[in-house]
Amino acid sequence: MEEIEQLFDLMPEGQFSVNADGTVYANYADPTNEYQHNILGDDIEAKTLVVFVDGEIYSHTLQDNFVFEDIRPRLFDVDNDGKIEFITILTHVELGAGIGVFKLQDGLLSLYAMVDHIGQSNKWLNIVSIENLDDDAAIEIAWIQTPHIGGTLFTAEIASGMIEPTDGIFGFSNHRIGDRNLCLSALTDDGFEKLIYVPNQLGDKVFIFHLQDDTFVQRDSIELAVDFSIPLPDQLNVDNLIIDNNCIQ
Repeated sequence: MEEIEQLFDLMPEGQFSVNADGTVYANYADPTNEYQHNILGDDIEAKTLVVFVDGEIYSHTLQDNFVFEDIRPRLFDVDNDGKIEFITILTHVELGAGIGVFKLQDGLLSLYAMVDHIGQSNKWLNIVSIENLDDDAAIEIAWIQTPHIGGTLFTAEIASGMIEPTDGIFGFSNHRIGDRNLCLSALTDDGFEKLIYVPNQLGDKVFIFHLQDDTFVQRDSIELAVDFSIPLPDQLNVDNLIIDNNCIQ
């Protein structure tokens, strides 16, 4: 990490993601204020994704009109090839937020897969989970689009190219405007199914879903006055929590 700090202009929060054995790091660098959305509490976003893999440093700097509207990247092997990919919130200044999955290929860090931009400036999304949610061959990503104005919970299988949602349910939120806590969801495994926990838009109830045939099925709900400044797993009394090093606080 010291070498990264010497080579790049890091973000004010200075957050890194690291895998379980400490061989992969990722962070954002090159602060910019070209996108004045302020959804995460300031107008400073990142232009560059930096990763450290097996002793080597790689980076990807975005073109004009693009920023990483995020705090730190998420790490997950999304294509089951034994190598970690890097999942980001990738925003276009005129088209709003999307999700960018970056992969090391032939010595270059490049965009591998993407959830398309929302389509309007100053519209944002927050990732819920990256996991094999239904125990098939594919890794799914779940996210809440526009969590501050209605909020639709989406899911999609991750594959190279444009990622298309397979289901969406309206009325949820996993972020409050200006807050730095992006960890407002939880994931458990009860031995039969993986369960997603997300707050409703009012923040007075947490809904529980599992994925079946690429569709969200409601399992239950919990009455809870959600504190959006505290990670949701810390507010739930649940067993079999999947420890998520992508949970961003």
